[in-house]
Amino acid sequence: MKKVITLSLIPFLLIAIISCAVGASNTPDNYNIPQSFDLGKNYYNVYGSPDLNANIIGSNEFDKDQTATLNINLMNRGKLLGFKNDKTPHDSDEMYASQTEMKLESGVVDASNVVASLSTDPGSPIEIKSVSQQIGSIKSGENSLTPVKFDIKIDKKAKAGEYNLYLNLSYDYQKNVQIMNSNATAQTYDVSRWYGVMDQNQTLKIKVKNQADFEIVNTTGSLSPGGENMIDITIKNVGEEEARNVKAIINPADPLSTTDSMAFLSTIEPGSTAVAKIKIKADSEAVPKVYGIDTVLKYETPEGDINYSDVLDAPVEVKEAGFFEKLFGWI
Repeated sequence: MKKVITLSLIPFLLIAIISCAVGASNTPDNYNIPQSFDLGKNYYNVYGSPDLNANIIGSNEFDKDQTATLNINLMNRGKLLGFKNDKTPHDSDEMYASQTEMKLESGVVDASNVVASLSTDPGSPIEIKSVSQQIGSIKSGENSLTPVKFDIKIDKKAKAGEYNLYLNLSYDYQKNVQIMNSNATAQTYDVSRWYGVMDQNQTLKIKVKNQADFEIVNTTGSLSPGGENMIDITIKNVGEEEARNVKAIINPADPLSTTDSMAFLSTIEPGSTAVAKIKIKADSEAVPKVYGIDTVLKYETPEGDINYSDVLDAPVEVKEAGFFEKLFGWI
């Protein structure tokens, strides 16, 4: 709500405004009182101001490791609450000036040159990938012509739950209007406007969905060059949601291979583990070292949707062949 400016405060306000203008070289001139603005000839002071409100269009729920465009609608709910007479008109020209000023003063509730920016809490798994957005003007009772768009990225290790986004809105608004050189007969006048800057902040909330998430916590079994062995890959569901009908898809790269590239693991509850048993063969020319086996989990969500995990790396060691293995080729 815009406070009433009384005549007793005008000299102090004028000094404060001019002082601020001197120290702020990037402040446009129209934010200050024009030299032609004579507050002694102001007919009305007005109650009211813009009031921008934001809401997310569509769902505010997102998956981990998702990049999305957040669409935000802005509405100006500013209300004109009333006028207070500051100077009484005495003739027809002044009457015409006062009536005209009253009409133009209603612009106090309109926001112009709106700029929106979005931020998050320090350490948040939500990354804002868009810079500040220029919105234009929003009249009282109207929405922004188009939604404000911000690209966001959810970290793949984000915990399920609710997170805050902070929307800052900065805009100009008309603080006061003065009519000069009014001519009631000719219906002409000059107008001076005094503008100010307003900031509003609003907290928006988004949710990261419960999801299954997986880690390889252990691999047992080893190989020798030219040998074949059963490798056990222990997989843990480190997410918040159960994974049903889980299948581990194994894709070893040279010099490792397999004739059995899939293991069925059934359901893995959050915090539980399951073991994929895969027979792996090492090429006879394999260099002794630790190799990584790409592992992807195909699973169903509780809603019946089919999902795939990220590629997980299962370490498998190829050891130097022992004496008898070298001598007889035993594995």
